[in-house]
Amino acid sequence: MMEFVYPQYLWLLLAIPVPLLFWGVGIWHHRRLRVRFGNLENLEEISRVSWGGHGWLQGFLFAASLAGMILALAYPQMLSREFRAIPMPTDVIFMLDISPSMFAKDMDPSRLGRAQQIMQQFILHKLPDDRYALVAFNFNSIVLSYLTRDPQSILVYFDYLNRTQEPMLGTNMGAALVSGLRVIQADEQVNPDTAAKRRRVLILISDGDDNIGAWPEPLAALIQGQMKLYTFGLGSANGAPFPLLMAPGGEVLKWATAMTGERLTSKAQARTLRDLAERTGARFFRGEDNRQVQAAIEEILVNGRPVSGYQANPIRQDLFFYFLSAAFLCMLGAIFL
Repeated sequence: MMEFVYPQYLWLLLAIPVPLLFWGVGIWHHRRLRVRFGNLENLEEISRVSWGGHGWLQGFLFAASLAGMILALAYPQMLSREFRAIPMPTDVIFMLDISPSMFAKDMDPSRLGRAQQIMQQFILHKLPDDRYALVAFNFNSIVLSYLTRDPQSILVYFDYLNRTQEPMLGTNMGAALVSGLRVIQADEQVNPDTAAKRRRVLILISDGDDNIGAWPEPLAALIQGQMKLYTFGLGSANGAPFPLLMAPGGEVLKWATAMTGERLTSKAQARTLRDLAERTGARFFRGEDNRQVQAAIEEILVNGRPVSGYQANPIRQDLFFYFLSAAFLCMLGAIFL
């Protein structure tokens, strides 16, 4: 559908018959003058006009040129609609390992610090309707932040975790999954109408294998709910010593040691992380590889995000250039005809 931005200029079209009338009078007068010469055939070789309708065609082209300029002045636009896919809002529940080995410094600045950097990358790519939650776990688990659209609520707890002085031992991934499910259940109770319209994704970040074995039951609940569990593995193959007690400034007061007094090292373990991800139809990623982190963000927040609907957006295409071009061509045709 075509519309005009300045329709008041269209009134000028009513004035076009006036110059066209004068043009017709001129043609009639010119015709009378030629008739006075008697034999019009004698004038064909010296007369520019040899066809009776030439003058009217020329006048029509001038009128069409004038009409084209007036229409261009009214700024015509073609109104159409573009259908844009609406991405489904996504809820991401981070489950972060905070056991002592996560404070090892074989990654910059530490394994825990690298995990926080990964979560910050997800926060930077969130859509306005996306919500994030944070669960911390070691031997037990705790919900630090329920689902929220405000990423600052997640970032605040990074400072709290970085001030940890005596991290608790253990890697209970089952407890982390239970807390993640509790976050989802709490949201379904508060917002029962919108829960079905949102996509749920769980992301578990750890540096080792589960040493409790309580994950099969909550994992079955995830699979039944058709929710995916993505996992990130941290740490290096060579490993690094890890602290058991730290000063408020981060200085290590006590290292984890063997009976001989030798410092224990924590190496990256990924068997459980891979198994958990594959069972839910998700993927395992290496946290130290920036390319894998970006691939995870693309899969979770972009390519893997379903469409919740479509939005029709009006599109306006300017047409004044086409009317000006047509007016120019009509003008040239009238001049050189």
